[in-house]
Amino acid sequence: MVNIAVIGVGRMGSRHALNLAKRVKNANLVAICDTDHQKANKVSQSLKVKAYNDYKEMLANEKLDAVVIATPHYSHVDIAIACLDKDINVLCEKPISVTIKKAKELISKRDEKPNLICEMMYNQRTNRMYKKAKELISNGSIGKIQRVNFTITDWYRSQFYYNMGGWRASWTGEGGGTLINQCVHQLDILQWLVGMPTMVKSYHKTVGRRITTENDVTSIMRFGDDFDCVFTASTHEIPGTNRLEIAGDKGRIVIERFKMKYSINKMSEEDVNRRAKRDYGNKKDKRSVTHSYSYGLLHMIKDGLRGQQCNILENFVNAIETKNKDIVIADLKEGINALTIINALNLSSWTNEEISIPLDEDRYEKLLQEKIDEERVELDDEDRELIGG
Repeated sequence: MVNIAVIGVGRMGSRHALNLAKRVKNANLVAICDTDHQKANKVSQSLKVKAYNDYKEMLANEKLDAVVIATPHYSHVDIAIACLDKDINVLCEKPISVTIKKAKELISKRDEKPNLICEMMYNQRTNRMYKKAKELISNGSIGKIQRVNFTITDWYRSQFYYNMGGWRASWTGEGGGTLINQCVHQLDILQWLVGMPTMVKSYHKTVGRRITTENDVTSIMRFGDDFDCVFTASTHEIPGTNRLEIAGDKGRIVIERFKMKYSINKMSEEDVNRRAKRDYGNKKDKRSVTHSYSYGLLHMIKDGLRGQQCNILENFVNAIETKNKDIVIADLKEGINALTIINALNLSSWTNEEISIPLDEDRYEKLLQEKIDEERVELDDEDRELIGG
């Protein structure tokens, strides 16, 4: 059995605690921790585990094999390093941190502990459609990528949502808005499937919400001279769209919320062009076969009941039990990739510049601090207290 604790039992952390206590095989939830006494006591009583309000006290008093970190973003690195210093395996909620510079502190510590299992909560990697897409891209089925479009506007969030956790959608409490909270998942999937962009240009707005960060994003990402990606995201659109389209010279992948279609061409575009005897290309050369794939009814029911995050919890516990790092779905170190894209997109929006990757980490930290300082001046006393400023 893996003796495990959850640090941070708010909206998501309490769900992790429930899954570990009731549903994850070989997991033994022994303690939870939250600085909010009321939240900690509620979860503690419900799951009959010990509650702490100070994670350092918990780490000192409990014999733990693993910890799940589900606290506000700025605290992830310091808590994870404290756990690694005690040789405790770590599963960190997204994002790994708020800035690349801070994330690198954790990655450096993780490198000192190669035998520990350290994982990111990138649960969308367990979506069988994205896994199928990765297989098709990796084995060359759709050929050389020519274009990517990712539209994710079904992350609807009301003002009530932002008020529920005052640290959300603030530079002071969260380090960003839609990108760092919701879209970190899609940006991880994007880089997991097609690699890291080399340059970005991004435009951000705040629409219809009393928040200080973005909830509307339109970005162009360049992947060298190979292809571009148009990335669109918002949390204020109804009903919203969830669509990833990847076009290659031998086929195309289209993934929507619960369904997927992929087409494999009879021959590559280069060959169609070379053989063409007419201005629109030879009709028979342009033939393709389209296949349907889906999320799967059983997977929908299972993930709907437990949450997709439970798949990562199971993977984490299994990796610890078997001492097999190779089965980890997303190593902690991979958390820096999506964060790098987020920092670059923010920097582009703030400066109205194209931003190359890797970006200037010190410049980002400086401008983020300016955003935090501006936010503290602009907010009234009630809002400032909510975000911890």
